[in-house]
Amino acid sequence: MTIDLKALRAELLQEEIRQTRAEADMAELDLIIKQEQEADRQAKPGYNRALYINDAVVGHNVDLWIGALEHWERRLADIERPITVTINSPGGSVMDGLALYDTMQRLRRKGTPIITRATGLVASMATILLQAGDERIADKNVQILVHEMSSRVGGKVSGIADEAAFFERLNDRLFNILGERSTLSARQIKNRANRKEWWIDADEALKLGFVDRVE
Repeated sequence: MTIDLKALRAELLQEEIRQTRAEADMAELDLIIKQEQEADRQAKPGYNRALYINDAVVGHNVDLWIGALEHWERRLADIERPITVTINSPGGSVMDGLALYDTMQRLRRKGTPIITRATGLVASMATILLQAGDERIADKNVQILVHEMSSRVGGKVSGIADEAAFFERLNDRLFNILGERSTLSARQIKNRANRKEWWIDADEALKLGFVDRVE
């Protein structure tokens, strides 16, 4: 009987690959279980339900923050316990930020009080997230930035026009969020931020209704 060594080596290699993949899958599952257990431990009564938005509002960061909020959302026994969201961020992606904003709003509608705190730098999309709280607090020395959203539009003229119209609507949506509880209207906010960086300190933010109190 002739043994095909080449075929045998290929079969052994495939088996080794399957085993390695199985081990990797088990390791990933074990990590997920441990992460869930730790998140559950932190969420138990007696622990502070605190989320720190202390980086750019983009992709993986937002996934982690939404994951933490949704973990708390699943704990129905603690639904009425407040969550404090401390924000110190330069802003980031509008679409990622709106996903996080809507998650915070959903928890509020389900009965979980959300407290947002502005500290350090709260800029651009982070300023929108600040508005998601039932109570919005600013640290005394925080600096808040409001401006128009940025975009890079290229391609055919017809496509550019469509994208420009979309970004204009999205930009207006952000100013509407800022204007919902402000002493200024969305149009007034838009005019102040038009083509410039509008920096606001804590006392002015309180006066304009972007926060509810200053500490």
